Amino acid sequence: MTQSNRRTFLKAGGTAGAIALSGLSGCVGGIGGGGGTPTLNLGWVVPVENFATLFSVPEVQEEASNLGDAYEFEATHHASTPEGVNALASGETDMTLMTTVSFANAIAQEAVPEGITAFMTDFWDAHPDFQGISVFSASDSDITEAADLDGKKLGVNATGTGIHAVYAKALAENGIDHQNDVEFVELGFPSFVQAIKDGRFDAGVFPALFAVSARGEEFTKVYGSSEYFDPYPFAYNVAANRTINEKEEALRAFNEDYVEILEWARNNRGEVIPPAASHFELPEALLDAYFLTENDYYRGEVAMDADALNGVMSQLVELNFLEQDRDYSEYVTTEYMP
Repeated sequence: MTQSNRRTFLKAGGTAGAIALSGLSGCVGGIGGGGGTPTLNLGWVVPVENFATLFSVPEVQEEASNLGDAYEFEATHHASTPEGVNALASGETDMTLMTTVSFANAIAQEAVPEGITAFMTDFWDAHPDFQGISVFSASDSDITEAADLDGKKLGVNATGTGIHAVYAKALAENGIDHQNDVEFVELGFPSFVQAIKDGRFDAGVFPALFAVSARGEEFTKVYGSSEYFDPYPFAYNVAANRTINEKEEALRAFNEDYVEILEWARNNRGEVIPPAASHFELPEALLDAYFLTENDYYRGEVAMDADALNGVMSQLVELNFLEQDRDYSEYVTTEYMP
């Protein structure tokens, strides 16, 4: 049985997914609702880290050449990627953020009746020149490398996820059975730093946004994903096939704006961070410490890379996170890239 079978889509309950942030729920606004211009509603999990959430920020919207003319934009916050899949299936959203395991399971379980297509990479993990997903222990811990995790309690947002797989790969390569030799403790990422301080678990896995706090506490970096994976696309913007059929030109215009805004943001971080922090009620210093720096994920390749995706999915099958391998090239497209 795979790690994720107990988390099926379109069923109530569960805490699976990437990251939940308090104080964010529902639609966060944007341009929407008028005339004959099609509206694209994006489901998202983590503000700013999911780059397309910046389309909700008025100051950023001004830099989008097509927004308001070729399409209108709304964004809906979800606590997890499986929740986002459910919203996509119900028609609440047109496109949503998915990661490795949630994308593969949505395909395998036919969770969205019309089918889905990944049309853009949000970010890559395991790039050696960027932060990637990392495991930290307390500053005074004797856990300094993956081999030291044997027999320990490990913090994770949810088992059976792509984040969890970062543990599983490192443990397996150090001869540690991730199902029997360690104990996983599920907890929301915002509570990880305090949980390590309190001894609730011995080490935690931190996405880029929350790794800022771990570094601020001078926690020990046990390892980064790049030590065990080659670079791979971790998170994707995924559209329901009905969206592609009904709003194809709007989707193409959105992609053009995405690439344009990403380049503008790289060159104008100081104009992005303050309004984004204000809009999403995040500390400005937190965003400044990682967003579009070497402490962020690699965002240099936006087009979907089917070969890299197939490679990491095969590894997830070997790690028992997915039931079967398949060719994912038929579920991705680069057609709408400018």
